[in-house]
Amino acid sequence: MNLFPLTRRGSLFSALAFFLFVTLVPMSLEAQGEGRGPNGEDLRLLELLKIEVSKDEKTGRYILDVQGKATKMPAGTKVDLLLTWRSQLVETFTVTLPVSRKFRESFKLKPLEASSHKYMFRSVIDPKKQTSKVKKELAGDEDLFPPAAAPWTEFHFDKQFVIGSPEEIAAAKKLIQDYFVNTYTELAKIDALVKKSIADCSEGLDFRKSSGEFDESAWRKFMDKKVIEKVADYQEEIVKGFTDPKFLAYRLGLSHLRDLSIAVAKRSTHESIKLYRVEGLDPSQNDVKPEKLDIKVKSGNRVPRNSDLNNLVEKINALIGVGVEE
Repeated sequence: MNLFPLTRRGSLFSALAFFLFVTLVPMSLEAQGEGRGPNGEDLRLLELLKIEVSKDEKTGRYILDVQGKATKMPAGTKVDLLLTWRSQLVETFTVTLPVSRKFRESFKLKPLEASSHKYMFRSVIDPKKQTSKVKKELAGDEDLFPPAAAPWTEFHFDKQFVIGSPEEIAAAKKLIQDYFVNTYTELAKIDALVKKSIADCSEGLDFRKSSGEFDESAWRKFMDKKVIEKVADYQEEIVKGFTDPKFLAYRLGLSHLRDLSIAVAKRSTHESIKLYRVEGLDPSQNDVKPEKLDIKVKSGNRVPRNSDLNNLVEKINALIGVGVEE
């Protein structure tokens, strides 16, 4: 059942959303530098042998123990290890190769939340960061280190890993799901409340003076405090989520949630503007140009329909892994 009811189906607006399962098919990717060259040469520059994840219980921060080798590189080469999630850079570490060209390093990560989404490293050898001795040795092997391809980069898809124990990952996922579901459900309630309040006003059941005239003061108290202020608070909270570590893997979901909040804001202020005009009054500037409320929808001047909002809810559910059969 749709959270934002479609007219054709006659769904009740306040009911729970129809949660859509979407099967995500992982893409097949090839790493630059992995495999063999045209003449059978092994072109890999760095091989990650082992990655272990542990947690410092005192600080709550995760630690990566990384082992690798790079026998084709000169000793003293500085290699940047870029920790990434779906191409998003999380943090960068630098390893200086010893004479053996084998290394084992421990990296304490910045605060990150447990997640079932896999991380991986991208290794980069930037000639600008090397000593003059290393630069000279690199320049002497243009087959492995072609100048036009610098900085030389490899993607280590074969050593992807998760951060957090199974229990931590399950708890973090539930926390994320609860936040999204609770937020879009509350936004739906606000949207429904505006429609109900306008209907009550039109039927003379509320927001009317004893004379039967429109009580603008009562309506503004409702719109400004129970609608505009509340939706603006949700929008502010959503924006803060983009810098919150626990939402690193759910930024697309946050984008959809932000779009949903803007759509609800647009619909609510639009309905209020219509009410003013029906009552023969000029619309309030609090509705036309609210100070703290974002009402700039992607559809331009078109007011979002229920189907638009339901589509956003379904996209969010697919991303956070929530679903119930209708």
